[in-house]
Amino acid sequence: MQTPHSTDTAILLAAFGSRLPDASGALERMRQRTCELYPGFRVETALTSGTVRRHKGPLSRHGRSPEDILKGLARDGVRRLAVQSLHVIPGAEYQSLERLVEAMRAGPGRSGGFERIELGRPLLGNRADIRRVALTILTVLPPERAPNEAVLLMGHGTRGRANGVYQDLADELRALDPLVLIGALESEPGLAAKVDELRALSTRRVHLMPLLFARGVHALRDMAGDMAGEGTNSWQAGLATAGFSCISHVKGAGEHEALAGIWLEHLEEAVARLGAP
Repeated sequence: MQTPHSTDTAILLAAFGSRLPDASGALERMRQRTCELYPGFRVETALTSGTVRRHKGPLSRHGRSPEDILKGLARDGVRRLAVQSLHVIPGAEYQSLERLVEAMRAGPGRSGGFERIELGRPLLGNRADIRRVALTILTVLPPERAPNEAVLLMGHGTRGRANGVYQDLADELRALDPLVLIGALESEPGLAAKVDELRALSTRRVHLMPLLFARGVHALRDMAGDMAGEGTNSWQAGLATAGFSCISHVKGAGEHEALAGIWLEHLEEAVARLGAP
């Protein structure tokens, strides 16, 4: 891939973020991979969650907001910028990023914007992505899973129509493997609905996996927490109470190379839309 070698061209990787120090590894690996793919670009990272940024503090390497980074890049003379969302669905965090990108687009009556700025869509950005991700998920399932064992993916969930993406993905997965399900932590269908589905499938052993970019609090506590610790209300504890044997795999989606590659392909498309310098 040919990329321009220019100090006025940059890439911003924008993730939700996590309060856990270990969770930043997924974002750092994505940054390193992006630097390798685009050696002529300045590469920055930002967190879209204000709660996570406040927890990390202003001195954190990965603790700055997209708005702060974009304004800093504009002051530094960057004129062409690709912003890549590392979110899973086009929910509230992605929509906020969309609005920010549009606000930073140079035009009549606008000062301090970019001559060209393009936004890469999230993992499940359109119907083709949903089909592709479903097929890819099947390649990263736990290798120790037996034929009659189920897999339950935990998504975050959001308000509004974007939450329907989870149902679209569930439909694709069901057609490929009826024992692979997905639910949402903070919206419907939640764990109770998934327990009913699992019972209908007559399976007794469930593998839990997060459909989240990194292995943060949601993966380690809300999904995999055991009944003796912080995760009393976790999905793993809930499944155990419902009578299922359960094993959690906390690797985030961004840590699976096959899924990370889809985000990087979306970035490639955004960079291509920037055009020649």
